[in-house]
Amino acid sequence: MGVERDSVYYLPEMIVEGAKEWIRAEAMFEGVPETKFRLPEICAVESGKMTPLKYRKDLVLKPFEVKHSVPAMGATLYLHKRKLKDEYLGKAPSEIIELRKNNVEITREVFEPLLSFTGDCLGETLLQNPEIFKSKVLVMECTFLDDEDEPMSHKKGHTHLQHIVGALKKFDGAIDCEKIILTHFSMKYSERHIREILDKEIPEKFKEIVIPFI
Repeated sequence: MGVERDSVYYLPEMIVEGAKEWIRAEAMFEGVPETKFRLPEICAVESGKMTPLKYRKDLVLKPFEVKHSVPAMGATLYLHKRKLKDEYLGKAPSEIIELRKNNVEITREVFEPLLSFTGDCLGETLLQNPEIFKSKVLVMECTFLDDEDEPMSHKKGHTHLQHIVGALKKFDGAIDCEKIILTHFSMKYSERHIREILDKEIPEKFKEIVIPFI
């Protein structure tokens, strides 16, 4: 069995205090006595700033701003590791040991993007954050699908399928994602309709990696 640890919640700095008040109010509503109430650990994060996870120092969270009807953020989770610098590749183990003895820095930091999550946002966010397409897995909303719903996507601050298609075509060969998960479909669409329109609109080369979470 693994070692159990308390949860840590990573929230945008702007909503931390409000979140604490909401959690406390919810506990009171559920009848939790003040003597037994314990606020979970909340870590404030800033857009563009790397934050190592408390219980996984090899994982780093980097939030980024997204455009929505209210202030919002997405985030990318990176694997942080060190790799041998190119100039030392191929050297014998004895040489590497000697360099270390002489306090020569032979490694470099590497941040490998594992997962990006956009949350609710306007489609233009995808074009403003091209680095999300470097993640192994990208999770993003796809609220609206039909052509006539595009004006509504702008009004509500959500992503339309055509915005996603446009980003796929724009970045094309620069996309390294192994999976792109689409979520948050409007309840007005049936599963059949979702699958049919994705099959019709998603460029052929990306069909195998674009997966609807229905």
